[in-house]
Amino acid sequence: MRRILVLAVTVVVSAVALALPALAADGPVKLEAGNKVAPIWAFTNGDDGQRNIIDTVPGRKDYTPLWAVRMVTWRNGANVRVLRSAAAVSRARRAGDLTIRAMPVVVNCPVL
Repeated sequence: MRRILVLAVTVVVSAVALALPALAADGPVKLEAGNKVAPIWAFTNGDDGQRNIIDTVPGRKDYTPLWAVRMVTWRNGANVRVLRSAAAVSRARRAGDLTIRAMPVVVNCPVL
């Protein structure tokens, strides 16, 4: 089941990345009042084993099916490795190993 989830999220984020030039022209995302959004980190380069990272799941108070896409790019010369948590992404960013770019898109992709 986890592999299906990873594949589904990867497909959605890839499709969004392809559509970003058109979406960016429309301006920032507008959400209805009360909608919660959680970050999802998608990688533009790096280890073949890297998957997108989310830090909440159904059943938790902070869970939402709406994901704010953050594109993560490893810097040249960085110690590229598989990251498995939001905390690991933050540590790598603070160490100067990668950059994170917020995208002007929210993906509706429930975790099953």
